[in-house]
Parts: sequence; structure tokens; C-alpha cells
Amino acid sequence: MNSLFKRAPEKRRAAKKKSESVLARSARWAVASTAVAFLACALAAPSHSGDLGRWLHESLTWLLGPAAFLLPLWAAYVMLATWRAGESRGFLTAGVGGVLVLLGASTLCGVAGPWGGWAGNHLAQLSGGALGRFGTVTAALAAAAVGAQILFHIAWGEVLKAALAHASADLAAWKAGRAEMSAAAAGVKKREKEAAEKKEPRIAPMPEAAKSKDAPPPPAEEPKPVKRETAANGLPPIIEAPKPAAPKKKPAAVNGAPAAPAEPGSTPYTLPSLDLLSAKKEGGNGGRPSEAEIRDAVANLEGTFKAFEIDAKVTGISPGPVITRYEVSPGSGVTVNSIVARADDIALTMKARGIRMIAPIPGKAAIGIEIPNAKGAFVGMREILESPAMTGNDAPLAFALGLSSDGTPLSADLQTMPHVLVAGATNSGKSVMVHSLIGSILFRMPPDRVKLLLIDPKRIELSFYEGIPHLYDPKTPPDKVQVITNGKAAAAALKGLVRVMEDRYEKFQAWRVQNIQQYNREAAARGEKQEYYIVVVIDELADLMVVSRDIVEDSIQRLTQMARAVGIHMVIATQRPSVDVLTGVIKANLPSRIAMRVATKVDSKVIIDQNGAEALLGKGDALYMTPGQDPARIQGAFVSTTELGALVDYLKTQGKPDYRLIDVISGPAGAEDLAQFGVELLEFTQALKLVLERKRVSQDLLKAQFGSSARATNLLSLLEIKGFIHKPEGSNKWNIHFDKIEDYLTKNFPQVDLKKPGI
Repeated sequence: MNSLFKRAPEKRRAAKKKSESVLARSARWAVASTAVAFLACALAAPSHSGDLGRWLHESLTWLLGPAAFLLPLWAAYVMLATWRAGESRGFLTAGVGGVLVLLGASTLCGVAGPWGGWAGNHLAQLSGGALGRFGTVTAALAAAAVGAQILFHIAWGEVLKAALAHASADLAAWKAGRAEMSAAAAGVKKREKEAAEKKEPRIAPMPEAAKSKDAPPPPAEEPKPVKRETAANGLPPIIEAPKPAAPKKKPAAVNGAPAAPAEPGSTPYTLPSLDLLSAKKEGGNGGRPSEAEIRDAVANLEGTFKAFEIDAKVTGISPGPVITRYEVSPGSGVTVNSIVARADDIALTMKARGIRMIAPIPGKAAIGIEIPNAKGAFVGMREILESPAMTGNDAPLAFALGLSSDGTPLSADLQTMPHVLVAGATNSGKSVMVHSLIGSILFRMPPDRVKLLLIDPKRIELSFYEGIPHLYDPKTPPDKVQVITNGKAAAAALKGLVRVMEDRYEKFQAWRVQNIQQYNREAAARGEKQEYYIVVVIDELADLMVVSRDIVEDSIQRLTQMARAVGIHMVIATQRPSVDVLTGVIKANLPSRIAMRVATKVDSKVIIDQNGAEALLGKGDALYMTPGQDPARIQGAFVSTTELGALVDYLKTQGKPDYRLIDVISGPAGAEDLAQFGVELLEFTQALKLVLERKRVSQDLLKAQFGSSARATNLLSLLEIKGFIHKPEGSNKWNIHFDKIEDYLTKNFPQVDLKKPGI
């Protein structure tokens, strides 16, 4: 809407102010304002306006009817427009517009009844005779619209366009609301229909695999979890564990290689019997909760959700030996975080020691809530070794893992892992898991197939195995081998094992084979001795990292990166899962991990890169993570010290350790002084070969090769003391006696090939 009058130019207004005094201008505006106010008061309250006001009221209402009340508004608008324009002009246009508006309004009042005053009633009568009632109303509205257009410069096209736009927007919003309401009504009907069609299930019986060691008939294909829905008892479906496959007939060969025949005159080795282990107690329900306990748990869970106004229902139950997993399906619009955030409240309601949430369950539109059973089942190692998971597995490095969360026996194979990290707090079951792994191998493999390099800085866990024929140390004669408890000896053994790995790779390259399985098949065909697997068990890595960090970390890095193909596998256990112990290099090469209970979420993330281990129960309760899979909850198998003692006593009667030492480089006389600098003879020889090949020497060069500034400094000092290098006075450049190095290596180490590159 535009003003009736335009603001006068500044020059004209200035001239007006000069020609007219301030007093005269003020008096004029005061009179005009008073007149407009009096007119409005006379029309609105004639009894308070005196005789003049009553006369004006009666005269104007007689002439125009109710339309007379528009006169003060019209006068106020004209006065305001005059003030904005700065000069008195445009009164004719304003008068014409005002008269049209007043007459149009008065005529409309005359059409509606005898209320249009003299002017309105007469105009209504005259127009009604010629145009009729409808034509009169139309003409009156047109006159009022034209008057308003003259007064206010209204763009009726824009007004109509804006009105149509608002109407269109309101129509679209109405249609969207109708569609949303229809969709919501359809969803409610669908849920009501599904609830009406859903059958009431009952608790399924305990899986047969958890009751007896006898295997059920083999299925035609890989079994999948099934749901039982039969009698109505008000419970969600019970998801049973898949029935295990029938045991396969164990072949005489392992991985395609026939068993090595006993040497003439030697006593044949006999595997220990499982009777050395305690048998499983018959009876009981395998730790599974009763129907009443499950019913109470479901009611408590759904009651908790209802108390916090969360639309969620328990749609499945997976009872297990130690924990029971309840599958919760959230309603439409319920976020996963709204349920996960109530973990503490759920634990309080269930009176649980701790709960673990899987949000969501992989492959399902549900959230898993794992709640400990009132009384967990005892899982013995014999139970797993006698199960189809082990009897049907002919892998030489298979071991008993335990029971899954639904009670299925589990096994794992070190060859496919190919290295494993076991971490957890004290009394979480970490050492028992390591004993279960070692015991599984000892029950199934003779010493000519598998050797064990045991490192136990704590001196209390692996000392059980002293004297068994499976012990191995590449730098110690077989008649003196024992469980390694010294940090420096452990570092030397790991370094020697790196040498064993390199020797095997050279042998495999010469035979054109890729791994130990192919080599053993080829050796059996040629009638030569096969290579054995080597399992390295480190019970406490943190202590080794304190004593000999550089050597241990370097050796573990090389072994975990390359040793799989030559049959060397590592099992590393630690109770301090911190980043300074489990460095990024070590973790990157240990893809398989078993996390026992830890104190904090930070420790859990160090082990398995996510939360969860802090919510475990301890005593063998663990999360097992393999490459490409999410962590799975398991209950580790238990083996007692009494059972281990009986196993070790039997193994000692079957022979003594027997293996071939690695080729030790014999040095010249006086080489024992190398130990004073903490340098081994092999390192010193490698440093000489490196200097001879690179034709230069520096601390940076030695550090890059041997990975430690301290070792590089010691080697540099030894090279100078032995007279192989020297630095002239006033110079920073080392002079190297290449002829002396060549003669020294040729005379004392003829097995070192100086023409072959590499050290």
C-alpha cells in the first residue's frame, strides 16, 4: 500500500518552513487534530460532546447511517498524509476517494435494512429498481473498492495473488495431514493384525548338545538357529542353539601329511587319555534359567520399558549356560540409544551383576540384552574335547574354546587365527584360558608334530609343564630346555625363533612350497623328516616389555607378520591391556583376540576396539573376536591344576624333549667380551656385514637396522674398539678398514657369504 501524498522535495519543504512561521504551522495542526478528535468523540460518545457534538452525531448518522463512523478515520488519514507530504495538496483526490467509500458503505447498509441514512437508503432504492438487490450490492462494493484504490493505491492484483497463494498452501498442508493420519491408521491396523495372528509360544527344551556328550544325527546342511512356538504360556519364542554336526572320522593324516613313523629303537608315543580330566556331572539344566525365571525376567524388562515410556517388546529368548540373551524389538520411532541409555536401570530392575547390550544384533531388527543366569553352569575342558567341535576337527592346532552364549561347544584353530591375544584383569580366567589351549594341544598332538616355547615371567602359571617332551627353545639344548622365566633369556629365545623362521623360509623356497602343509607332504613323499609346528606362549607380555622392550617388540613384530606360513604361531597373554604394552604394531598383527573381564571401557577398547569387556562376569566369561566378525560371547573351558598335574606326569613318561638346535655361529677367541656391551655375536657379525656392503658407517645406519639407539651406540663402540673403524683427530668422518673386516669374516665366519647381499 502506497501513501496518498508523496513526500515533498527537501528544497520545497525548506522554502515552506521559511515562508510560514512556526507558530502559524503549529496552530494549524493543533486545530486540525482537535477537529478530528472532536468529530470522533461526537460520533462515538455524543452525550459527552455537548450540543455541537450531539448535533453532528444526529446530522451525520441521519445522512450516512453507520457509515458516518468512517469519517474520523478518513480525516485522520488525510491529515497524516498531508504531514508526510510536507505541503497541503491532493485534497480533491482524497475527497473523491473518501466520498466513494462513504457512499458505498452507506448503500450497503441501506440494502441490508433502513440503516443507510438518507443518502444510503435513497441510493439503495434507486439502484434496486434498476439493478436489483444483487446488482446494488455489487455496485456498492465496487464504489467502495474504487474509493479505497484512490485513497491507498491498493494493487488488487497482488492482493488476489497473495490470497490465492495462501489458500494453495493451506490446501497442501491439509492434504499432507490427511495422508499422515492415513499412514498412522494403517500402521496401527497392521500391528493389531500381527498381534492377533501371533501364536503364544512355550519354553523349548534344553538343546541336546548341552545335555549329553552324544552327538545327534548329522543334518543335511549347516544348521541354523530355530524358534519353537507351541503351547501358550505368555512367553516370547525360545531360540534354540543349532544342533552340532556329527563327528567326522579322524583320518590317519593331519593336513594331508601322514604321521611320521617312529624311529628304530624308540618307544612309540601314546596320546594321553581324556580320563585324566574330570567327567561332566550328569543331571541339572546346564545353567539355563527355569520357565518361571524367564517369565519374571520378561515381565521386569517390559515393565522397565513401560515405566520409561519406551515402546519395546521382548520378541525372543536365547538361554545359555551362563547368560540368557533377550531380544528386544523397539516400536516405530523408538531409537536404539533410548534403550541403551537405560542399561543401568535395567540392571537395577533385574538385580543383575551386570548386563551387556548388543545394539543392534547383527542381521536382526532387535537389540540383545545379555543378563547373567542366577547360577551359571560349570564348563569343563573334557566336555569340549569330547564334543563334535573337537572330535570332528583334525587340525593339529585346534583347541577347546568353550561354550557359546547359547550352549554350543566351540573350538578354534591357531592355524587360521593365526596368532591370538588373551587379555583381562586378574582373576578373570585369562590363565585358565591359556592352560585350556595348551592342554588341548597336548591331549591331541605328539611332540614330533607340535613344540611349545613357553615364556612365563611370573614363574607360577606355566611351571606345570616343566619336563614335558613338547618343550622347545631354539637356543637351548634339548636336555637343558625348560620353561623360560628370565626376561633376557626370553628375548634371546624370540630372536632365535626369528632365525628359525628365516631358515625355514629358505628351505621352503628351495623346495618351491608355500607353507608348512605343502612342505610336510613333499617331505613325506621324499622320505625325509617333516617340520613341526611351534606354538609360542607368553603368559605376561607387560613384564617382557619392561625388561627387553626393543628386542621383544621387534621379534614379536617379525614373527606375527611372517611366521604363519612356516608353522610358528603366537599366544600372547597380558593382564595390563594398555597402549604402552599392546602397541599399535603388536595389535595390528594379532587379529584374533579373547577379551576377559577388564576394569574400564578404555581397557576394553584397547583389546577389542570397542566396549563390552567391562560388562563381563569373570571366571572364564569372555568375548572372542576373529577377523571380519563381531565379538561373540563365550564361556571358557575350565581345567584345574590337579588335572594339569596328572597330564604332565603322564607326558613325562612318554619321553624327553628332542629337537635340532639352530646353526650357531661360532666366533673367535675373545668374543665373550661382546656381552659386556650387551651385544650378541650374531648382531656383531651382522653389523660387520652391513658396513661392508654399505661402504659407510654411522649411528643412524645401525639404528635403522637394529631398531635402537642404545644398541647402535654399543655396536659403534665395539667396531671402534676392535679396530675396524676409527675417526682421525679433528675429523667427524669414520675411516673404515674394509680389508680387515673382510679378513675377519672370512677367517672366523666362513659360513657367511660375502658375495650374497643382505645380512
